[in-house]
Amino acid sequence: MSHSRDPYDRSHEPQADDVYGQEPWMLDPYADPYAGQTAQNPPEGYTPEQLYAQEPYVPGPETGQMLAQTGYPPPYEGDYRTGEFQAPYEPEPEPEFEAWPTSEEMRAGEEPEAEPERARGGRMAAAAAAAAAARPRLRRVRKQRSRRLDNTALVALGLIAVMAVALLLNRPHQWEQPKLAADSSAPAAATVVCPGKARKGTDQVTVTNAADGSGEVTLSGPGAGKGTQATVGSGKVTGASVKPGSVVVKAGKEVAPGLVAGRSTTKPLAATGCLAPQAEAWFPGVGAGATHNSVLELTNPNSGAATVDISLYDDKGAVAVPEDLRGVAIPGNTTRTFDLLHVIPRKGELSLKTTVVRGQAGVMVRDRAIALESGATSEDYFPGQSTPAETNLLVGYPNSSSRRTLTVANPGDTQVSAELRLLTPKNVLTPEGAPEIKVPPNGQTQVDLTKLLGKDSAGDAYGVEIVASGPVTTAMRSVGGGDVAITTATETISKPTAVVVPAGAGVGKKRVVISGPVAKTGSSGTVKVVPMTAKGKALKAKSVKVGPGLGAEIEVPAETALIQLVPEGVQVNAAVVLSGDGDAVVPFHPLRSEVRTAGVAPGLPLPLEP
Repeated sequence: MSHSRDPYDRSHEPQADDVYGQEPWMLDPYADPYAGQTAQNPPEGYTPEQLYAQEPYVPGPETGQMLAQTGYPPPYEGDYRTGEFQAPYEPEPEPEFEAWPTSEEMRAGEEPEAEPERARGGRMAAAAAAAAAARPRLRRVRKQRSRRLDNTALVALGLIAVMAVALLLNRPHQWEQPKLAADSSAPAAATVVCPGKARKGTDQVTVTNAADGSGEVTLSGPGAGKGTQATVGSGKVTGASVKPGSVVVKAGKEVAPGLVAGRSTTKPLAATGCLAPQAEAWFPGVGAGATHNSVLELTNPNSGAATVDISLYDDKGAVAVPEDLRGVAIPGNTTRTFDLLHVIPRKGELSLKTTVVRGQAGVMVRDRAIALESGATSEDYFPGQSTPAETNLLVGYPNSSSRRTLTVANPGDTQVSAELRLLTPKNVLTPEGAPEIKVPPNGQTQVDLTKLLGKDSAGDAYGVEIVASGPVTTAMRSVGGGDVAITTATETISKPTAVVVPAGAGVGKKRVVISGPVAKTGSSGTVKVVPMTAKGKALKAKSVKVGPGLGAEIEVPAETALIQLVPEGVQVNAAVVLSGDGDAVVPFHPLRSEVRTAGVAPGLPLPLEP
């Protein structure tokens, strides 16, 4: 118990009024701030209605918003007695924020009463009470604003639609895209690639011009050493001395129209035509085994680098490509060869596809037949097929072969069924016992045609027609007496063309095999065969009539070095079958005698009629 004279005893002193030291949110709006003071002049109590009735002190939107965020009211400027306040600015409500209610909305449903002026504590309590009462009555302006924008967008879209309909209904002109005819001209240059020499035999590269041109041609590449030149005349066959490597023949504008070249060996016999660089080539039925092996040869005729992609297929589908055959880079003026026996050794045949993705490349395969007992090797050239087709004609094959194998490759993603027919001089027929050919997607199928093309069953047949339900590529490999020969799908010819063939002691019989148009609606016509010697002397020419399902075989003299084929009003497929110390098949290709330039039209159509 403290002493009455204790200087630190404050129990008898009046308590200080600390209402004004409290924050607005700590006040009870319904409590009397003057409770506990002396009762000399007791203040009047405030009711909620009286607090709301203090009109000059009702906070506006800014006050409620600041109280909600910070708890402190904003500074007011003006006379609170009259209710005239001067705010520094009144910001526009933003659509992404919620707007607080106005004072009129807060006083809705309340009857104001005139009250005398209250102390500062009453004003703070009124502000806090008004802020608390305004919170649950927020209103949004986002939906109203977005609704107005949606209406504006709908009006704009409607105007655009009306304008589009008006333009369609009121066309001031009749529009037509002008058409320009393609322009054709003689080629200013030509390049063909001759493959490397076969393993055995006397080698020769021959060049001629099947048109009326004459001049100099340049021989380059690994087989030409440092490069040589040769003089070429119209109808005259010029032989060049070269090495075993591949040879590139380039001609200027004097010789480019009608340039024809070929490479051949005798004893044993092998021959092929020199081809222009191809963007894509197919080789169905190549080998990578002990008895059947193939060598892929890629030649870059230009100084810039080239790149070739290689794909492989077998009876089950696509085959994983070895690393050596992925994106093959070929430096300028060089040749790269790949022996499939060493790159991807396997039992059974493959189908090979080459795609040039950069630069240019001449592509050729040398196919080999190897006898296990003696080790004797026979080699011949295998020209590729440039484009898959639903109808493929394999024209010409050796009659003395003891084994024939047909390979059909399907580049598509769905299974393909094919029908086999025989080409005879009088008609095209489906032989009895013809096999049903089904080719898996991205795969190949092989068919043994040894019995079907034998002398007893099809002695007069000169070729095979494959009609498939989808684009395919085909080739037939004939082996007899240790010799190999390849028959590939030939190209359709409608204009004069020519092919060079070897002439010498190792070459015996030469026959030109011609097949008429396949379609029944195709026209009939005459084909003229003109054999010529190496010096340009024309031998006895022969003309035959061909048509749908009607073909012919013409034998030419042994000294023939150049054979010209002249179709007259008919499209044909043809090849030359050589027999002697071995067999070889050389197909005819269209002669590159002109270059067509596509017509160029304006980017926008022009009005023709006002």
